[in-house]
Amino acid sequence: MMMMILTQKSLMFRLLVLLLFSSAIPTYSQQADVKSWCGKTPYPQPCVYYLSGHPTLNVSISQKPDFLALSIRLALDRANLARDHTHSLGSKCRDESEKAAWYDCLQLYDQTILRLNHTVGLQCTQTDAQTWLSTALTNLETCHAGFAELAVTDYVFPMMSNNVSKLISNALALNYAPYSPSTEYSGGLPTWLKPGDRKLLQASSPASQANIVVAQDGSGNYKTINEAITAASKRSGTSRYIIYIKTGVYNENVEVGNKLKNIMFVGDGMGKTIITGSRSVGGGYTTFRSATVAAVGDGFIARDLTIRNTAGSSTANRVKWGGYHTINSSTEASRFTVGSFIAGNSWLPATGVAFTAGL
Repeated sequence: MMMMILTQKSLMFRLLVLLLFSSAIPTYSQQADVKSWCGKTPYPQPCVYYLSGHPTLNVSISQKPDFLALSIRLALDRANLARDHTHSLGSKCRDESEKAAWYDCLQLYDQTILRLNHTVGLQCTQTDAQTWLSTALTNLETCHAGFAELAVTDYVFPMMSNNVSKLISNALALNYAPYSPSTEYSGGLPTWLKPGDRKLLQASSPASQANIVVAQDGSGNYKTINEAITAASKRSGTSRYIIYIKTGVYNENVEVGNKLKNIMFVGDGMGKTIITGSRSVGGGYTTFRSATVAAVGDGFIARDLTIRNTAGSSTANRVKWGGYHTINSSTEASRFTVGSFIAGNSWLPATGVAFTAGL
């Protein structure tokens, strides 16, 4: 009797394992679906390879939206794995240049994963998905560019090789949303702007509503913008947070990270409040890290101030993008002004947005 009970339990256990195992293996029909759908993408090989064993592939793919959702999920899964792998390579960096490029990639993978997560939500429109997918792909290209800019492509960079960019490209191609300039304006501002932000931008000066004041003469809460950013990172909630930066030249590089949402910089006017930096590739920085103000936190707004980089056009290898060249002729530069390049004089006045045609 005991032997019979054990045999029955053993049989039930084997059936359960078989059911669980078989549900994780795509059927022949599912494999055919995968190959058929992957054949419609720019990079079918990694698509077939990864989707064939993907744990979420337990139903037939009958419609394009189903395959798009699966492709985005796959890209997200692989991006998470790539981020973890990249993190593990930190100890292999041989010098500061390689470590700088590696660190950029860690941040850029975090940004990529964040943007891919945005596309998974049910409220994400096709146009929004196009934006987030494009951003995710650009982040990875920026990661790769950093190693090339600092001439350290021979050791850690090859170890980071993966197919995440191709998988995102596939999702981007499947999602394809033709550009449509559908944004409507009211009072010179986009209609999608939140009422509170609209008031701040329309106010003659929102400095009186500042949460923190920065002033070099010590009359504010802090003397540097970075000190104010550190203070803002300790606040609770994500409501609009205004940093008023008084007149002065602030020689510092500022980063508004992805956890700092709804930050607003308000100055005393263009040419009065100036944030300035001089980082460049020639100076040992990646293009990504050379920004004077880098704002990746959602909802960032800045007004009434100047942001500049004084590295200069003579800096060797400042930018290595294909087709890039420095314009030293005022005649050639005039072709790229607001008035000439985008014909701003013909349509910007109707929006109410202030502009200088010759810039």
